[in-house]
Amino acid sequence: MSLTLRAPSSDQNHTVGLCGTYDGRLDNDFHSAGGAVLEKLQDFISEWRSVGFSSGVNTPNIHTYCNCQADHLKPSLRSGSSCSNHRLVNFLTFIPALDVTAKYISSVELQKENNKKPQLTSGRSESSPHPESFSYFFPEDHEFSVQPDGLPRWPTPAGLTQQQAQAQCERAVGNSSVAVGCRLLLAGSTVSRVVAMCVADLQLKDEPSWLNATLPLLENECERKLVEERRRWEEHRDAASILRCPDLCNGNGQCSESGCVCFPGFGSHDCSELTDQIPEITKLRKDGLCNIRQEDCSTIRVSGHGFKDSSQLTCEFSVTVSPWFVQATFLNETGLECRLPLEDNQGPADTVTNRAVTHWQIKVSNDGYSYSNAKILTLYDGGCQICSLDTEIMCTLREKTCIIGDLCYNEGESNPSGPCFTCRPDLSKHTWSKAEKNEPPLFQPPQIPLRSFQEESFIYQLQAQDPEGSAVLFNLVSGPKGASLSSAGLLMWKATSEPTDTHTFQFAVTDACSAETLASVQVSVQSCDCLNAASCITNANSPVGSAEYVCVCPDGFTGRRCEVDVDDCKPNPCRLGRCVDRPNSFSCFCPPGMTGRRSWARLKEKKQELKKIYPCGQNMECSLPNTCTCREGYTGYNCHTAVCRPDCQNQGRCVKPDVCECPVGYSGPSCEEASCEPPCQHGGTCLARNLCTCAYGYVGPRCEIMVCSRHCENGGECVSPDVCRCKHGWNGPTCSSAQCNPVCLNGGLCVRPNVCACPTGFFGFQCQIAVCSPPCKNGGQCIRNNVCSCPEGYTGKRCQQKRHLT
Repeated sequence: MSLTLRAPSSDQNHTVGLCGTYDGRLDNDFHSAGGAVLEKLQDFISEWRSVGFSSGVNTPNIHTYCNCQADHLKPSLRSGSSCSNHRLVNFLTFIPALDVTAKYISSVELQKENNKKPQLTSGRSESSPHPESFSYFFPEDHEFSVQPDGLPRWPTPAGLTQQQAQAQCERAVGNSSVAVGCRLLLAGSTVSRVVAMCVADLQLKDEPSWLNATLPLLENECERKLVEERRRWEEHRDAASILRCPDLCNGNGQCSESGCVCFPGFGSHDCSELTDQIPEITKLRKDGLCNIRQEDCSTIRVSGHGFKDSSQLTCEFSVTVSPWFVQATFLNETGLECRLPLEDNQGPADTVTNRAVTHWQIKVSNDGYSYSNAKILTLYDGGCQICSLDTEIMCTLREKTCIIGDLCYNEGESNPSGPCFTCRPDLSKHTWSKAEKNEPPLFQPPQIPLRSFQEESFIYQLQAQDPEGSAVLFNLVSGPKGASLSSAGLLMWKATSEPTDTHTFQFAVTDACSAETLASVQVSVQSCDCLNAASCITNANSPVGSAEYVCVCPDGFTGRRCEVDVDDCKPNPCRLGRCVDRPNSFSCFCPPGMTGRRSWARLKEKKQELKKIYPCGQNMECSLPNTCTCREGYTGYNCHTAVCRPDCQNQGRCVKPDVCECPVGYSGPSCEEASCEPPCQHGGTCLARNLCTCAYGYVGPRCEIMVCSRHCENGGECVSPDVCRCKHGWNGPTCSSAQCNPVCLNGGLCVRPNVCACPTGFFGFQCQIAVCSPPCKNGGQCIRNNVCSCPEGYTGKRCQQKRHLT
């Protein structure tokens, strides 16, 4: 912003604030809003930037002004006032009054209302009492200042040298229409000083649009001199025309007393803008070259002409046939920023991240219909490519690198799909080569001696790992009859051999690169010591392969080995007879005069009882005179014993004819059916009271424990036979593979969830940080293991040498 303020002589030595002390000294103008002296320029900028440009000062008295006429600048007095050197004077200006705030007003009515307010001759109005006022609010006035990181240096980050900046500023400022038209008024030192300010602007901002930023200073200085030389005003008509009509309206209009009157199709104060102008791209930042290894190439700076701040300002990108369209960020009429279409699935996601060379064609449109000329943006991976601009962009491949599938790899870097192939530029720079060194898998022997028992379905998970991290496959070479080994290492065998035998299982373990390791395990077989025809089943609470078992006893036997015969004569079921225990049954031997299975019927009754006449008792009926017999289904000396056919089993009690009362754990008409509470799960069968025989894949008292042929690791849970449910962060058939999100880079190995084991030369939670030892010097960046990327001007393995320019 160039702002010219003229203060009356009565304000001499009576001012303080943004515009200085007005005392003729240049070394004391840095003051805060409260009047405190500020020593540093940055403190002064920050202070007044935070205060803003709105005015809240009440002016109770209205000053009167003198109007100076154009003829010889003689003041014309207003009524009731007198003009002198100590009064306020409304000086004539040669620069037309411009309300530069008009474009910030969206309402015509508001603009008309503001036209009633006094305006400054140039710059920004101070009439708004509040910084958020609709009329004269400038968003940039309230932006936070950016503290510079040290003093600016040559060359600039964009590569501009001091000599180039000097030449550009001399052309833009020294040869400008203001400098040429006002040459009789401006001293040579003034032009030189403004050119130096232009050079400083370019160094600080590193942006060519600042080339013309100092021209208003020359205009103001020329105007000031022209007012001082008002007696010789006729001699400087050319200078007055230059001030009114910058660049003489660029040939697109006529110069008048009020400024440029533009021809149809042209606009702006100097008629430099086409109202229907199609934008033009003149240059891309760094001539359209961007090294993705050293720079953020997702946004590109575009320089040109005719850019407009509109909602339709668009950048068109194309790599192949179909283009992508992205809204541009307007900077000024000569500059904008385009963000490459790499988000929201708009474009190829790997373009900026890992492609060796990508050429983008860029066009710009103000309205979304008419597009500018095209410029080419080249993104390249500096790790693989050396690109330079001569008449066209030329890229050459670095030594000890490969470009495979349009991606960049260093020598020795493995194929992401597997370690069997690596980048070997000595053999091929554009295809994978077989790795020279590949270690075979390492078999992990069992922690305990493997054992089984006769007739057991032996299941054991073998373990092996590949040093390079690839998957491994198992293959059974030899073993006993019926043995099998899955490719994942699950060994299964029905141990039908004689006890005390030892069997050897020989197998091969192969990695993805066909490297093979031969190994073997031995399994000894022991006998099942369960007695009385009891069955042996694997003890699920013991380690796999330990041959621990439990005995399932038949009816009538109990004990750890089913060695105890259950005494069926307790309590005595024969009453008066003698009970003899038998396996799962008993027999009764009746005393003389007694009969029946359990000796409860009397054969002979006392004669005197037979002669008595009495009614038959319960469960009896009179079959002959004075003769009572038991009803069908009852027996005993007084018919008190019910008879069940068949007999009640499992110590059931016959309570009614053919009705058994079963003990807990049994059911059925004869108590022949065992019951398990709770019931057997997963298809298990209740074999005896509360004893389940389980289907394949399940063990436990109620068959509630699933057995995975693949042993679930790292806290995984067996959810069905041979199926593991892994904890968060693990996957694979046996939950043996850790997951890292984000993934480990640079050959790092995921050893635990989100924990990477980094190879030598890298560290960080992703192994993303390279290590250079000794470290890179002179601002160099470590981009690979012991590989430094040097800044401009330095070279050497550690950027320790200055590059000598020839």
